[in-house]
Amino acid sequence: MALAFAPVSADAADFAAGSLVIPMDTDYQDLGMLRAYGLVYELLRQGVPVNWAIKAGKGHGDADFTASGTDVASGAAIEAHGYRGGPWVIDAADAAAALPIVEAWQQDNPDVAVHEASEGFSSDVAATLVVAPTIAMMADGNQKIARKYMMAAGIPDSVGDYGWPDTSPDMLDPDELSGPTEDNLRDGALFDDEGDPVYCQFMSMHWGVKDAEQNQQVVAEMREFLTHPTHLFAECQAVNAFENLAAHGHFLTPHGFLIGQQPNMYEYYETDTPFGQLDGPFQSVGGSEPAYSLPQGDSYKGSDIVMITEAGTPIGINDVWMTGFVDGICPGLISEPGISAACLTAGKVSYLGGHEYDVDLPISENPTTQGTRLFLNSLFEAPCATAEGLPQISVTKSAPATTDVPEVTFDINFVNMGVMPALDAVLTDTLPAGVTFVSATDDGSHVDGVVTWQLGNLGEGEGKTVSVTVELGAPGVYENSASLQFRAGVNTLVAASNATMTAYGVEPTTDGGTSTSEPTGTGDSASDSGAVTTTATTAPTTGGDATGEPTGGNLSSTGGASDSAGETGGQTGGEGCGCRNDMSGGTGSAALLGLLALLRGRRRSSVR
Repeated sequence: MALAFAPVSADAADFAAGSLVIPMDTDYQDLGMLRAYGLVYELLRQGVPVNWAIKAGKGHGDADFTASGTDVASGAAIEAHGYRGGPWVIDAADAAAALPIVEAWQQDNPDVAVHEASEGFSSDVAATLVVAPTIAMMADGNQKIARKYMMAAGIPDSVGDYGWPDTSPDMLDPDELSGPTEDNLRDGALFDDEGDPVYCQFMSMHWGVKDAEQNQQVVAEMREFLTHPTHLFAECQAVNAFENLAAHGHFLTPHGFLIGQQPNMYEYYETDTPFGQLDGPFQSVGGSEPAYSLPQGDSYKGSDIVMITEAGTPIGINDVWMTGFVDGICPGLISEPGISAACLTAGKVSYLGGHEYDVDLPISENPTTQGTRLFLNSLFEAPCATAEGLPQISVTKSAPATTDVPEVTFDINFVNMGVMPALDAVLTDTLPAGVTFVSATDDGSHVDGVVTWQLGNLGEGEGKTVSVTVELGAPGVYENSASLQFRAGVNTLVAASNATMTAYGVEPTTDGGTSTSEPTGTGDSASDSGAVTTTATTAPTTGGDATGEPTGGNLSSTGGASDSAGETGGQTGGEGCGCRNDMSGGTGSAALLGLLALLRGRRRSSVR
């Protein structure tokens, strides 16, 4: 685990010809800027990893990289374009899986531009996203603001509803968030029954300061939520509702905020971070809290917090856009930025001044739409959407190498070594042909040769050993393995165990196949001894029509992934395994998402 979270250098990643670029500058994405975020979410939801290409140390308006290519929809040539605003890159190894998703999205959203690189190029990568994050919205009477932003982008809730109705399972009111008791600070809707977080992102748009004072349990539960690599986004009055509650708030500041004045001119900081990505003019909006100032003598708990503030004033006066790890736990990773163990024990908090931003396009002519873009940046930034923040499941199978009696027992050990829970975990063992099921421990059920254990959610460090006893048939060598399916974000992943070989009534083979007391699998992933695959969730539609409502057919495209040394791939300790995308639940397509492999090629972390 220490190897997995060590900082990595900010070297450039190499992308081959055939890589796909989703531009995020006004030259090519002026009309498709918001729906481009929806395309990124859809790619992740279908198991295609996406790289956030942001040049280290760049200034406001600088290019992230230069590349040539062709427009996917029109075939028009793009000559040596300097891509700005934090473009997204799909590695060439994943392009075949991504293109059907891109083409379906463009059919319903023709303004969204995607380019195919005609030659190789290099870029710094600030984050490699591998799953579509789970997102919750606060239903406090002002959810229509966040709903508008999400619908403008075409990002659905966890059950595929693009309208984010009040009946959505991800629409949480204050009573649901506070939970039934005051003593347990993890019994609200952000957590499962064991107190593990079930969401990656939470947004609150205008929750009232007085409401927070009357329901302090919501803020207390939020503080517990932020002990994981999660993310809180608050806008307008919700900022002070959370930040200024002395009992449980003060996430970024020592004493809370004063309400500032809306600036007319702006200065930009941290422009090489994911939160700071925009292109074109920015204009904040008014409201009860258009900006924030620190009390005299105060400073933020961490460094590098403010990204947009009033021009000509010091940081801490009329700040508009801020983000940081809660309590400054993981501050200032400027030199050799990277994920550390401490960063994965702390959530991020983002605050945006102004009541409600616009969604009008083109964005170059509507600077008040940029606030919506900042909101959308925040949806993809938390480490729980990256390989580092995923559950890391180890599944190990053991069985006797040889036996002279027909009845044998297979043992299966599983554990989540990651910082986020593996949700809805199910362990299965498909028995070898020719054996008869006898019994299984821990309520394992047997149906048609498959033994299944319903495990629920597996939090950090949770696991155990279960067993299945069978009676072997004719003499021979019996091979067996198990797999554990779980959910991370809205994606379903599968961790496979090593294979065991048991020789019954015959001489063992000489190739090591019967030495089954230890894992035999190798590779690069979160599983010690098996393959990890990711399967897309099934939302009913993609894209959107002219009214802003999503349309389109069922999603059935197979996602892919990269395992090239330049962009992905890595080593995190342990024996590891290979990760592949598997849209059908079978063996998968291209070798993919080596959770350890992704860490090797990840050139820059998204944390600062």
